[in-house]
Amino acid sequence: MKITRRTALAVVAGGIASAGVAAAAISSLSDEDLVRVTLEKYFGPLNMRIEHLQQFVLEFQNRNPWVFPSAKLAEAVTLAETVKLGKARELLPSGKQSDLRNFDRWVIAEFHMLTDYAWRSSPNDPVRFTGWHPCTNPFANLEQQNA
Repeated sequence: MKITRRTALAVVAGGIASAGVAAAAISSLSDEDLVRVTLEKYFGPLNMRIEHLQQFVLEFQNRNPWVFPSAKLAEAVTLAETVKLGKARELLPSGKQSDLRNFDRWVIAEFHMLTDYAWRSSPNDPVRFTGWHPCTNPFANLEQQNA
């Protein structure tokens, strides 16, 4: 098989174009994208307006600033999850895998605490950001009774 100069240039140009597209895709990813792909990984497609998702992510970051992965790791994971390469996490060093598992657990826990996901009457109802409530037990009686 003979490689011509034109073929070599086409391969190089294709590689540069692919790298440019990948860089543009990564730079356009946000924290909301990481949270959404993480939640959809566990709960399936979310019926949640972007405003509610943004409020959730902002509150989550304020409450747990140490939990978010580094920017590069977050972008790589978001891109891998978006294109359905979930097994890409297994290729990461064990420390990074542990960081991502910790992030997943915190996002899921806070999602239940800060949204009405568990309280919706139907799975088709939209998920709304509700904010922090000190107690989510619907049967709790928090009134002090004087005897």
